[in-house]
Amino acid sequence: MQIISPTTLTPKQYLEQNHAEQVQKPENCLNCGGANCLEALGYYGRWISHLLEVLRIRVRRFLCRECRISISCLPDFAQPYRVVNTPTVEAGFNGDSSRPVQHWRWLILAYWKKFTAHLQELLRTVGNAFGPCPVEVYPQVFWKMLLEDCGHLTSATRQLVRQFQTCLFGTYRCHQRKVFAK
Repeated sequence: MQIISPTTLTPKQYLEQNHAEQVQKPENCLNCGGANCLEALGYYGRWISHLLEVLRIRVRRFLCRECRISISCLPDFAQPYRVVNTPTVEAGFNGDSSRPVQHWRWLILAYWKKFTAHLQELLRTVGNAFGPCPVEVYPQVFWKMLLEDCGHLTSATRQLVRQFQTCLFGTYRCHQRKVFAK
């Protein structure tokens, strides 16, 4: 499973300060709800953009002793399964033309297409959680609704993953709860 971990650090600061080692385990397992049952599992490497470069950060993982599910704590400057950092994606979706957005433009356009393709499933999943939706919702309309309700893509992603087990670009196995027969 995955959670979006809040941080005020940029990707470069996160890497330079070796922040992955300072990530605290969640109090409860996201899968089974067990308290104080998570233990350190290790890290995995993850590529993330910072301005015009790409950095390899480590993402902290924990394992539940009760249900044996691993939980990764993705820093909130990262989108699940995307290399371009969250603020740059948001700026690109908003039509910004800053140098980082121009540099990553081709990927941001691909992300917009992925968001557009996932939109109907996303709407079925979230319903009216971000405001009443018209019968036919266009990507630009939902994007504006999401930002109006959440303020920015960072908090929207955190809510989509935590509350709905999905994200803007798809519903991935890492976001799903696991059910085991007893």
